[in-house]
Amino acid sequence: MGRTIHLLLLTVILLASGCGREKYPVSEVILEDRYALEGAENMEFVFSKDSTLVVRQRGIYELSENASGEAMVRICLDDIDRELPEDYNFTEYLIKEEEKHIALTYTSEEFDMESSPMQLYLLEGDDGLRSDELFDGAYQIGEDGDSYRYIFEKNANITMQITEHYYADSNHMILVDHAGSTEYLYEISDEGLILKNMNEEVILTLIKETETDQ
Repeated sequence: MGRTIHLLLLTVILLASGCGREKYPVSEVILEDRYALEGAENMEFVFSKDSTLVVRQRGIYELSENASGEAMVRICLDDIDRELPEDYNFTEYLIKEEEKHIALTYTSEEFDMESSPMQLYLLEGDDGLRSDELFDGAYQIGEDGDSYRYIFEKNANITMQITEHYYADSNHMILVDHAGSTEYLYEISDEGLILKNMNEEVILTLIKETETDQ
């Protein structure tokens, strides 16, 4: 389930289609609440009155080497409330140092996947992926704006953060970032927010957080 949630975030929230916009309209319906993804306590959706949506997925990371001595980072963004280390579901990336960025290439024992490396550009803090110690630092994912970022902490915590803009009317919501936009149907109540695709299939069920939850 954990890996499914991670992939869901990447495919649904990382908007990969459509045309990006330089200016974002103010939403007709203003949301100003925090939500958790149903079934995933480590994911948070923060809607603000300036029509921005920040999605955060918390996890843990490790810096290590593979059998060939190549530097690796292991990231777990799934259910991190586990009792034993072997219960964690890590995704492994090879680290390659470029002049202006770090390239992460997905690798695993189960699959030999040839994919384009993920490019990380240092935004602030330590450029710790060039070392073998835990660190405090934030990287932009990709070079087309800073909508997506990884935030690393010395305590081994990591957050994947996505900043988007939303536009909502009475029943439609459009989520936009530098890469493009996607339109949803939505239902809102005192308990939460449900996003559906245009075929009225539920995509995300969000539970509203109370002050005691934050």
